[in-house]
Amino acid sequence: MADFQDKVAGIVRSTGLDHHNNTSNAADIDSLKNQYLQTVMSAFTLPATTEAELLSEMDATLVEITRMAKGKAKAEANQIAAIGAMVNKGSPADSSVWNAIVSHSAHRIDKITKMYADQINNMPKALRARIDEDLSKVLDAINNAFNADPSPGNASTVTLQVKNSLDSIEKDLAEASRAVLKASIESLAQHKMTELQEKEITLMSVERGMTKGQVEATRALTKEIKDLIIDLGKSNFLIYDKVIRDQKVSIIDHKMGVLETLRVNASGVSQSLSGYYGNTSRRPTRATSSIGGIGTSLGHNTSSIGGHQKNFRNGVPPGFAGFAGKMTEADIAKKHPPGTSKIHIKTMKKHMDSGMSFEAAHNKANAQGFTPNLGGGGQPFR
Repeated sequence: MADFQDKVAGIVRSTGLDHHNNTSNAADIDSLKNQYLQTVMSAFTLPATTEAELLSEMDATLVEITRMAKGKAKAEANQIAAIGAMVNKGSPADSSVWNAIVSHSAHRIDKITKMYADQINNMPKALRARIDEDLSKVLDAINNAFNADPSPGNASTVTLQVKNSLDSIEKDLAEASRAVLKASIESLAQHKMTELQEKEITLMSVERGMTKGQVEATRALTKEIKDLIIDLGKSNFLIYDKVIRDQKVSIIDHKMGVLETLRVNASGVSQSLSGYYGNTSRRPTRATSSIGGIGTSLGHNTSSIGGHQKNFRNGVPPGFAGFAGKMTEADIAKKHPPGTSKIHIKTMKKHMDSGMSFEAAHNKANAQGFTPNLGGGGQPFR
């Protein structure tokens, strides 16, 4: 028992805890010591207990006391170090561990602000101020944590907290960036859709210059372009790639160009018709026509009017519905733009000789495929 107590006292001294003797800080060590002494005292009433068993029990108890003493000594050393740091502390920059936290955080903040600079600059003033405040709080938190506890253990905890805070800020900015990209794609798609609608309206006004097949092809191409624009507006991660986006827009623009070519060709045909027929509005009637050619008409004195008006039918080109007269191929050609397909002229002449008007003959020749400047003449004249 004396040997055991001497060994326990040596353990306490070697770990620097002798100043805790007979205090509550050493109560757990004293408890283990007293339990072993009680075991030895009980051996006097338990003859079956051998000396070897008591020595084995003593060794186990000493090992446990040694473990407890070393743990207490380490905890006390950390407390003393923390107190010393509190007394002699300066700033996080004075500690290599804390300085590394500050440097890493500042580097990441700089990286985030450069990466999302455009989005931040385009935000409302109040939102920009909030982001600045959130980033400032990260650095302020490091300084506050150092002032509260500059120990290396607390530095590890603060490192994790800073990482989580910056991850949250970057996540919000990434969402804002994706929203801006999506809005830009939708705006591009809406612009292209408006452009297509303008062409649709223009094409409707020149359909009279197209064959049935050309009209059907134009409408099919218009629907195809519309589907491509709708697909462009459905944002996904791939469409954010500039190369892929430019490729999709290029295809749409190319097909728009095909529509424009069809419009220009059809417009040429329509203009040739408009150039011949002119204004199709009702002709104004004269209010001074005399009754029977004699006297006044509608209150106007006709005594000063000269000879009779010439027959207005003489000024109307032959071939019009309701008017007599024949037109030669040369007459028909004069009413068309230079370079008009000859087979178109011949076909019109054939129909007009059978009694059709100029307009009816022109439309029928177009319907048969003998258009003025869209491949007319591709079929033999019979």
